[in-house]
Amino acid sequence: MKTKRILFLFFLGFFLLRASSAFAWEVWTTTPWLALVSRFIGGVFVAVRPIEFWAEDGQVVRKVQNRAIPKDSRIIALDTEEASRLGLNQKEWMSLALLYRTAPFDKKRLDYFFADPSSLPFIAQKVFTVLSHFDPANYPYYQRRLSEFQTRLDSTVIVGRRLLSGSAFIYIGGDFSGMLTAAGCSMESRDESLNTLWEQGKELDLLFALLEDALKRRIPVIVDTSSKKLKEALRNNKEILFLEKPALDQDILLFFHDQYIFLWNRLAALRQLRTPQK
Repeated sequence: MKTKRILFLFFLGFFLLRASSAFAWEVWTTTPWLALVSRFIGGVFVAVRPIEFWAEDGQVVRKVQNRAIPKDSRIIALDTEEASRLGLNQKEWMSLALLYRTAPFDKKRLDYFFADPSSLPFIAQKVFTVLSHFDPANYPYYQRRLSEFQTRLDSTVIVGRRLLSGSAFIYIGGDFSGMLTAAGCSMESRDESLNTLWEQGKELDLLFALLEDALKRRIPVIVDTSSKKLKEALRNNKEILFLEKPALDQDILLFFHDQYIFLWNRLAALRQLRTPQK
């Protein structure tokens, strides 16, 4: 009897979840990062439709044109400038919501701020406010999702600190440096202008010398770049850790957790290497 009751509750929960998903309302988002946060806070009640996506090289590309977005659509944009860049305005789309009039950070570094545990909760709070405005009947649900977001983000950072605190890395790129700093990692300093040269396929002898030295010292090298020239130059180097963007259907916090595990595994492998013979 107890087993039957458990099975009944399981299937009841399953069908309720399917029913909620079937009646989810649709919201359009501008950037891929905004889609990930909106999908988390919205949960089963919101179907997120991104306007922009990440290409294979990590660059943001637009796949949905304005003519494909109904005029009565609910849309979330980061700020006025971003909406204007995409040709969106509140005269044509009356349910266009802006998280900010003007974003309080440099949008050229959008990857950095959406991957920074110190700024991400404020963005999630803004998304929660917009979704609750669009759908006030489910305010308690979105509030619980926001609380879960903060709790899981905190626990993810704690896991990162336990695994990586005090570890040194060489980082070429820097979009995820906030995530690493939150975990107590340190990035070795160097001339940042070299990043630009390397992405242009120049001064690669200095890059290869850096990689060789890092391997001798057993320091992981992290790269996040959309430069095809740099990726091609490093394509056959198995010692490098490439950080990619998350999939748009991925849980954003699980993505950060996986990155910490990914880096820890590399550290563990380097510790097992024998000290190079002189």
